[in-house]
Amino acid sequence: MKKELVMVIAIAGLVLAPSLSYADTQARITLAGDPCTIPQAKVLAEAFTKKTGVEVVFLQGKCRTGVSEVLDGKADIGLATFNFDKDGLDKSLRDTVVGKAPIVMVVNKANPVNNLSLADLKAILAGRIRNWKEVGGKDMEIKNVYLQPCVVETMGYQAEHYGHDINRLKPEKPGNPVAGTNMLVEQDEAAIGMQLFGHESQNVKVLTVDGNLPDANSFPAKYSFYEDYNLVTKGVPTGAVKEYVDFVLGDEGQKILASIKHIPLKKTR
Repeated sequence: MKKELVMVIAIAGLVLAPSLSYADTQARITLAGDPCTIPQAKVLAEAFTKKTGVEVVFLQGKCRTGVSEVLDGKADIGLATFNFDKDGLDKSLRDTVVGKAPIVMVVNKANPVNNLSLADLKAILAGRIRNWKEVGGKDMEIKNVYLQPCVVETMGYQAEHYGHDINRLKPEKPGNPVAGTNMLVEQDEAAIGMQLFGHESQNVKVLTVDGNLPDANSFPAKYSFYEDYNLVTKGVPTGAVKEYVDFVLGDEGQKILASIKHIPLKKTR
């Protein structure tokens, strides 16, 4: 009788016990990205780990590292801030857009220019305007900082094709392009750089364009320079990988993206 009672209780326990999620059985996922994607992912990952207990580790490389690392099976999720050509994406991969990463123009804090018209910005990129005095600044030649391949590519077709003979400012040695952009602009009063919004340092100034900064109210009608923030997986995400993607797409993840100056996906639908 006692044996039968124990068996009944054991069976009942199995039925009533909550089923374990994949996060309970896989304690770690690996994300791969570049200097444009790792900073915001770390903020998201910290909140995700706190909520689920799943550890998130990072592999950092050059632009588009996230795609290649997932393709090679070295990472569960690839991070990418550029606008995919769907036809050019490997058929085994799937990208999920979780937000928008606005691109802003940054200048030295000593530069008196605070705003550029869209027409003037395009003229600077094309080389038709080469001196700050032409846009209300000091008499000094504009020095362009183009260090971030994905950002440069995006601005080339969303704003203006670049002039081939314009003055370009480059670091002495290759390095982190995000940090390098901030450093060069901080050090040279005539510099102007391209940066993902939220990645600018405290020692540079973000310019408005036609009086606007990118936010949920101005984007995309009044401010349209952006890259998609993508999570790339091999096939349809499952288990802890799916939990992470769902977390970023959920209310908590979208609020975190907004807090680091990205545009939540729900605000753009």
